[in-house]
Amino acid sequence: MAEFDREIKRLSKEFQVPETYHKKVDEILETIQEDCVAPPKKKSFVKAAIVVAVLCLAITGFFLFSGSEVAEASFLDTFKQTILDFFGMGEEESQKIGIESKKGDAVSKWDLMMELQEVVMDTQNIYTVVKITAPPGVEFRKGMTFDYFGFCEGTNYNQSALVSGARDCTLLEVMEDKKNIATFVVNIATDQQVEEGKEVTVFFKDLLEGSYQDNSEVLIEGMWSLSFTASYTNLKEITVKGTDDMQYPFADKTAQIKKIKLLPLGLTIVSDVSEIDEDTRNTTDTRCVIRLKMADGSEIVADSPDLKDDCLVNGGSIGWYDENGRHYQKYVGQFRKAIDINQVMGIYIAGYYVPVKNYGGQ
Repeated sequence: MAEFDREIKRLSKEFQVPETYHKKVDEILETIQEDCVAPPKKKSFVKAAIVVAVLCLAITGFFLFSGSEVAEASFLDTFKQTILDFFGMGEEESQKIGIESKKGDAVSKWDLMMELQEVVMDTQNIYTVVKITAPPGVEFRKGMTFDYFGFCEGTNYNQSALVSGARDCTLLEVMEDKKNIATFVVNIATDQQVEEGKEVTVFFKDLLEGSYQDNSEVLIEGMWSLSFTASYTNLKEITVKGTDDMQYPFADKTAQIKKIKLLPLGLTIVSDVSEIDEDTRNTTDTRCVIRLKMADGSEIVADSPDLKDDCLVNGGSIGWYDENGRHYQKYVGQFRKAIDINQVMGIYIAGYYVPVKNYGGQ
């Protein structure tokens, strides 16, 4: 019975796909359709978990965990890896691509002390690096995560103001000499753009002993949150407006491309899918093969419904909306590593080629 309850709990959180998706998306989607009342307008997916090697740097300062004290040492004095390492790039490359990191200073205390270290944000992606200090005796290990996490608008956790999308929480680094101190990257790919200037909260619930899919026990129970002001740290993007002749095969019919937005950290495609009935949209995996044509002549598989393909997209969401009597699909994909969009010449969507080089980056 306990195992059944945990499965129901796992499926209940807005049908969030687990952050360590291991090639079971079809099974999960079938379970949701058979056993749950699923929201008819949105799907989320995660292609693969981002695996980050744990590299450590010995610290020379002394840190005392306390409910009232905050470490004086700076982030870079205690940890070697930053959000740029998570994206697989260095400082020089990040400047070329246009990705910047905003330092954070929010602190949350209660059994776990959390400190917001970095924020990277654009119109569809949010990444945060959070330093977490657990009580003595707790050791962070690879694969550890939280039972529930995500983002919402406002200065506190508010279920009615959740930012929807595919979320992930990855342990970035464990401090070498103090295993109870670690950094986590929490990120989301969303089709719900968070406007600059708004307050945003990243939240965590119940630290698990291991990974989510292993049905790990709760190690430390509680709810923690950190708030920050939304500010886009990456402004580079390429936007292509669709034309009537931009059509590609879609669920045995055709879809018309209305808009493409390419960012260093992700891709958005809006398509007119009015030819496809609602039942088909809600019961069919409407993802297709998306490839990026690069300036050097190579191609990158951005996304594919074939789980054997090594894809650039590791998570995202597919949503539908109606406007002026037409039906639209909005696909949002989040990249597992940043790319230089100035090197992208075009995009293949289900075999149809859309040139983007002439549009230029902003």
